[in-house]
Amino acid sequence: STDRRQIILSYKFSRYSRSLSLSHQEAMQSFDSIAETFDVIPVRSRPVLAPRVPVVTALAAARRAPNRRKKLKWRTRDCQASQLYNLELDIMDLRQEIQRLTEYRQILNARTFNHRDALDGYYVKAVREYYRVFENGYHPGAQLDPIQYVMQVMDENLIMGRFVGRGVMLHQWEQYTKALSGLEFRFLQSQVVSAEGRTIVTSSASYKHVVTRDTLEVMFPDALRLYPHITARMLGRVFKGVGKFDFTFDTQTHSVISFDFHLDFLEEFSRLLGDPRDLCAIFEGARISEDCMIGDVASYAEWASQQDSEDVSTVAAANPEAIPEPTFEQVSEEKVPSGCENEEHRQPSLTRTPRPKYIWE
Repeated sequence: STDRRQIILSYKFSRYSRSLSLSHQEAMQSFDSIAETFDVIPVRSRPVLAPRVPVVTALAAARRAPNRRKKLKWRTRDCQASQLYNLELDIMDLRQEIQRLTEYRQILNARTFNHRDALDGYYVKAVREYYRVFENGYHPGAQLDPIQYVMQVMDENLIMGRFVGRGVMLHQWEQYTKALSGLEFRFLQSQVVSAEGRTIVTSSASYKHVVTRDTLEVMFPDALRLYPHITARMLGRVFKGVGKFDFTFDTQTHSVISFDFHLDFLEEFSRLLGDPRDLCAIFEGARISEDCMIGDVASYAEWASQQDSEDVSTVAAANPEAIPEPTFEQVSEEKVPSGCENEEHRQPSLTRTPRPKYIWE
């Protein structure tokens, strides 16, 4: 029964296939007959692929395409946002311009003070060279010749206290080298103050030496003779101190025209002796002037010129009442900042010393 069923199914399938082929042949024959009738080349049928989008939908979309874009409406909110954005851009441009002008101002200030800074640096270098030359006292013919330094840096009419002349400085250094045995002279700090036509370099330095008999002979000759028991206690003691030195430079010649220094011998020797009575006895008749000059200063030339003395004498002889009284102008000195070694301070201190400096007019 199964075989019979298969035979029947195969027979039906073959008949269906034959009918399809016959219909296809008939269709082809009909196409061929039409082509022969109209004398054209028949076109074989091809399978037509279905479009991805239905034709009706695609045509409708194509007709609506030009009108689908909405028109932009410039609203008030959009206008304000645009103005805010433009203002922010302007602010950024102004900030950049301010920064550029600030940098340009700094460049101009640097150019303006370049010459002055160069001169100040030259003056400070000359002062530091002074401490190098006289680091261990006055030694002519040394590698750093003090005579050559004084002749090159100091003015011919150098003013030291009430005395004048470069020879005063050389002679004083000779006296100090003799009195201060084993001298160690060290630069500490400096400060530059510029004025019209003048530049003052104020510096400080430490010094250390041993008290010897030469010290007493140069500085305390009377005490050596009158108070031998006191001077014996001083021999061999180490003397330490800090001094202040002012160099006044002429900005035209770039040479030192005035040199002032201060060494507080009274304070330092009081530490060595301890007893105020011994200190008074030692300093009675000491060869230490108010300008800190030591030794014999009688041969030094005074600062007042001979012409000025003659003019004053002439006026006094003609009219004694016409001689003007000397006036003094108090000028507060800037205190040199302490605690900063080996530095150069160009800015004035905020504190001032109560000690006035008097200027003869």
